[in-house]
Amino acid sequence: MKKILHLRMVAVVLSLIMVFGVLFISNEKNTYASYKRYVTASTLAIRKKASSSSAKVGSYKKGTKITCYGTKGSWTKVKKSGKYRYVYTKYLSKSKPSTKSSTSGTSVANYALKFVGNPYKYGGTSLTKGADCSGFTQSVFKHFGYSIPRTSSSQRSAGTKVSWSNKKAGDLICYYGHVAIYIGNNKVVHASSAKTGIKITSPANYRKVASVRRIVK
Repeated sequence: MKKILHLRMVAVVLSLIMVFGVLFISNEKNTYASYKRYVTASTLAIRKKASSSSAKVGSYKKGTKITCYGTKGSWTKVKKSGKYRYVYTKYLSKSKPSTKSSTSGTSVANYALKFVGNPYKYGGTSLTKGADCSGFTQSVFKHFGYSIPRTSSSQRSAGTKVSWSNKKAGDLICYYGHVAIYIGNNKVVHASSAKTGIKITSPANYRKVASVRRIVK
């Protein structure tokens, strides 16, 4: 009798092992043959495990071609420093995405306008707590991923030079000792002074212009 019960228990255990084995295989496709995919997100996190709550161990930029080694649920297995890690499959594609910036000069100008009325602070770079003229322009462009020099004089060499007649929203209007962002309609937004803070000024050439620089192509 004991022998029969023992055999039945063994059969049950084996059945459970087979069931869980099938579920595991269906959830994780271990593909030995690697394949290539392109990253479509601006920044794609690499996770230690196949979970959004798992520790981040790195990232890929948009357009990066990566080698994949199968999937686990909604995650794709990749290699990072010789170890298998995971990225979210949703942000991978067989075809290479366009990496051309979607930022426009108008979006830069509109973003800068959000801070009108905020304080001026010499040496500051905070759009909310206080910035000087070049700190203001630098921080606005930084929001869109553009790096420009810190001072107003060095910003006169940033980006590409354009003529006054060809200026458009989002361009830097560089004066001698000052800098602003052109917003269209012959107006600029800038961190003007401790008395007036961040404000709109018209006309844009209210003082002598040294150069017009285009940061966003």
